[in-house]
Amino acid sequence: MKNWMDEFVANTDLSQNRPIKEVVYESLKKTLIEGKIPIGERFIEKEYSDRLNISRTPVRESLKQLESEGLVKYIPRTGVVVNRITREDVIEIYKIRSSLEFLVATEAMKYIQQSDADKIYKLLDETEIAHKENNIEEVIRLFSVYNTELYELSHMKILTTIISNLNNYLHKFRKISIEDKVRRENAIIEHRNIIKAILNKDRDLAEVIIKKHLYDSLDVVLLQISE
Repeated sequence: MKNWMDEFVANTDLSQNRPIKEVVYESLKKTLIEGKIPIGERFIEKEYSDRLNISRTPVRESLKQLESEGLVKYIPRTGVVVNRITREDVIEIYKIRSSLEFLVATEAMKYIQQSDADKIYKLLDETEIAHKENNIEEVIRLFSVYNTELYELSHMKILTTIISNLNNYLHKFRKISIEDKVRRENAIIEHRNIIKAILNKDRDLAEVIIKKHLYDSLDVVLLQISE
């Protein structure tokens, strides 16, 4: 039987010159959103703190924060366990993302220049090459760069952070969607069309494309969850 605590410990780098609570929280969160730990697996607070030789206080505080975010839950007489992201959770997150991504697009329309669009088109050319080579990890990385470029164009830092936090919960599922070859190919095309709509300041078209882009991904994810 595998000791899943190894994953949590391995992901915790205490050599960083940062507060322990901050390091512990981000390390635990990263491990959880990677989706490697089975649903319902118990997190043993004492073992984690003993193996890292740290106080249980920052661990306990981090777990409370993760519980408020829905990544873990406390079960009486059992302790803290890894929480399940339900079908309803995923649908809700995609609905929220749809509205926020459209807001990003409309704000980006105020600032985008042809040079910005050309830079992103070149990025998508690289993404298409990675797609044809079936280099999924590179596609994921380049999609992330695409999002960063678009978010920066919106000049909305807080909104970017909110979307990033939502994406954390869907890390595992977004990879599932991108692993689907047809969905991956369509996503690249949709990314191009989103930038074109933003450059042309076409709010209606941008909204249609963004909704289709996200809800097509949602369909792939929900199919996987059902299986």
